[in-house]
Amino acid sequence: MSDIETGTTDLPLFKALAHNIRRLPKAASWTALLSGFLVVFVSTTGPIAILYQAAAAADMPIELTNSWLFAVFLGSGLFGLLLTLRFGIPIIGSWASTTTALLVTGLVDHSFSEVIGAYFGASILLMIVGYTGIFNKLMQSIPHAIIMAMLAGVLLVFGTRIFTSTRINPLLGLLMLFVFYLGRTLKWRAPLLASFAVGLITVIAQSKIDIPPLSFEVVTPVWTNPTFSIGSFFTLTIPIFLMVMTTQNALGIALLKAVHYKPPVNQIVHFGGTLSLLGAGFGGAGVNLSAMTATIAISPDSDPNPKTRYFAGVASGVAYSVAALFAGIFSTLYGAFPLELTAILAGLALLPVITASLADALEKKDFRDSAVVTFLVTISGVSGWGVGAPFWGLLAGIAVHRFSEIRASRQSR
Repeated sequence: MSDIETGTTDLPLFKALAHNIRRLPKAASWTALLSGFLVVFVSTTGPIAILYQAAAAADMPIELTNSWLFAVFLGSGLFGLLLTLRFGIPIIGSWASTTTALLVTGLVDHSFSEVIGAYFGASILLMIVGYTGIFNKLMQSIPHAIIMAMLAGVLLVFGTRIFTSTRINPLLGLLMLFVFYLGRTLKWRAPLLASFAVGLITVIAQSKIDIPPLSFEVVTPVWTNPTFSIGSFFTLTIPIFLMVMTTQNALGIALLKAVHYKPPVNQIVHFGGTLSLLGAGFGGAGVNLSAMTATIAISPDSDPNPKTRYFAGVASGVAYSVAALFAGIFSTLYGAFPLELTAILAGLALLPVITASLADALEKKDFRDSAVVTFLVTISGVSGWGVGAPFWGLLAGIAVHRFSEIRASRQSR
């Protein structure tokens, strides 16, 4: 059994920072550098496509979209860079694409200022969880299957758009699907990136894209005053908080443990909440551990030595921070892409998450009824008292589960 690597977790803050910064030249390697850059490169494909779809759904001005991109990139970069240098293990930051997906429908029922208010609320909840150390207890309070069923319901529309968009442009859809699944079968490190490249070449060959001149101006962040409402709290704040905890932090922590690191759970959650709070007013969709792209940088393929692998986290953090300054380039590019390309790319990025969510939701027999009810209520789009379907799905699933527990208890007597 491999030894558990703790990095500089046990050292005081400034000693740990000095130690890891001093060792950076010796820790550097080409594979770790490229892995860190690849994390960011992949994040500029699928996750950005999801964010751009949310912005388009709200008809958001380009200045707000650029600020949104700036906030999520910079937050992800600082999260990974600072925590990696503090703890000496490769910690990769990101924003939760699942919570961004929630906004595709959320921005229809709520204003952008209410979304900002939801970001503030979710950030404060994350800070409280990290500070009090109740991460594990909280994860046990709501059945995992019900949360996963809600997530699958929120993301389902992205999966179906893969095929409705393929109907509009069959060649584009079929080629992107083929390359994506070929890459997964052959275990490529970034099949989504290959699928995006093929899709981009296809629409260029079809003369369906006209890329305007790119401006390398530094983005000017735009502050949006938050507004708070009961409806947005239950429809946005609570689901965002639960998704970050379950699909990002919990999975990211599990991935680090799988490659024999001992991550400092409470510090990660608390610091993510703090950075999320600082960036919320500029559109920051929350900062957390990466789950979708982290494996690129934290695995032995990045660096076989676990003690120096933290260089990949540093490279990723720096690359994210630089990308934040020129986030307007990504808005320009995605604004020029055909809608089918963006929709297929976003769907493929979330397809593994949809699959995993449905599998987790239906894995245990005792939770299947409640999970199915949660899933169906969430996709139904029902709302009431200003509260959207994801919350009602959670509530319905919990109620069905409690009834099932009562029935099982009576039968066992």
